[in-house]
Amino acid sequence: MIKGVTENEEKIIQSILAPYKQDTEFYYYGSRVKGNFEKSSDLDILIKGNSEFSYDKLEIIKFLFDKSDLPYVVNFADFFRIDVSFYKMIEKDLVKIL
Repeated sequence: MIKGVTENEEKIIQSILAPYKQDTEFYYYGSRVKGNFEKSSDLDILIKGNSEFSYDKLEIIKFLFDKSDLPYVVNFADFFRIDVSFYKMIEKDLVKIL
């Protein structure tokens, strides 16, 4: 668990991502990992599979997060759609979502 996510919030996140974990890994990064977040800070999640994550699946996940009881916005970055320099910038802060 990371500093910026409570135990209850972690359970919500786990339940939404569980159906996709068979072939995809998810990682936290950003201010909620670093500990320099505010109450209204978003949650950043990196998606890393064997190939690009489908837009259809991403839309479903976004919808489920939007409808959840999480008190913040969740943003996603797909490993295969981001710039290498951005990945290198966040790589040291990645925390795998188990």
